Amino acid sequence: MNFKIGDKVKFLNENDYGTVVRVLNNQTVIVLNSDDFEIPVNMSELILENDNQVSNKNKKEEKTFQPIKTNIEERNIVYQKPNFSSFDKPKSRNSESYGFYLGFLPENDKNPLQENLEMYLINDSDYKILYNILSTSKQKENLFVAESGILEDNTKAYIKTIKREDLNDISGFKFQFLFSKEEPFEIKKPEEYSLKISPQKFFIASYYKVNDFFDENAVIFTIQENSAIQNKIKELSKEEIIKEKEQKTKQKVFKKPPEKEVVDLHLVELLDDDRGMTPKEKLDYQIKVFREKLEEYIKDPYVKKVVFIHGKGNGTLKSEVRRCLDLHYKRYQYQDASFEEYGGGATLVYVK
Repeated sequence: MNFKIGDKVKFLNENDYGTVVRVLNNQTVIVLNSDDFEIPVNMSELILENDNQVSNKNKKEEKTFQPIKTNIEERNIVYQKPNFSSFDKPKSRNSESYGFYLGFLPENDKNPLQENLEMYLINDSDYKILYNILSTSKQKENLFVAESGILEDNTKAYIKTIKREDLNDISGFKFQFLFSKEEPFEIKKPEEYSLKISPQKFFIASYYKVNDFFDENAVIFTIQENSAIQNKIKELSKEEIIKEKEQKTKQKVFKKPPEKEVVDLHLVELLDDDRGMTPKEKLDYQIKVFREKLEEYIKDPYVKKVVFIHGKGNGTLKSEVRRCLDLHYKRYQYQDASFEEYGGGATLVYVK
């Protein structure tokens, strides 16, 4: 008889029942029994059981992040290859929220600082991952493969046991993950993560903490995690950066203009070539520019005064500038501009 995940089953040779949580091959399935242990069972030793035949009062309450039991004999049964244990997660969770962790569990939690440590890879995501773990050693510069395999979504797998005397030789791990799902999904690029390990943490009791993955206290290292909250924080951070850049741009664009402007009326500043022009034509052009600039800055709300550089020369341009001011711009006061700055060759006009 073929079984599928979620089938309620009874054992032929013992008075027990359970649920199929994984299909290993065409002969063997993993069953979560009434004691909350996942055990491999030959299909020939099981029969299907209708949901209404199981009394609700006999069912065990489901647990989030179903922990691994630490009894050695029970663990050996559970972790016959493939070595994994599942934990329940809400199916409506956003697939882009995920977490990958490396957990270290003492063989005996009553004396964690003296015991060897069991290492687990934890896949808290909706993706099945093909993983490759490479460990780095302080004694050996080259990387070597520690373990590889397939880890189902929302499961954890026992990798190996590390002897207490070997802990100081650990410097870190590299992880290579390839992601997949049984149902249609958007392709996710393979990822590679690095994790540095501080061996001293294994020798400090306070680092063995309550966690979501085991009943016992364990040391948990984060390989990589991504949550909706973290994404929101990143988005807000990006928005803040954009706002800050926009603010700086506005400050540059709307920087208050200077209150004084300077206009040089020398022909070399106004024309590329004045050859062929008569002296009167040259003077008329200079006065024309003078009046245009003066009118422009009178209308400018920020400019309060304008310096017109006319030079000393024979005084013709200076005289004509001042005659124009007396005749057409009587309401605006003027005087000689700073001698130190312009050497007596400029007129300062107050336009505000």
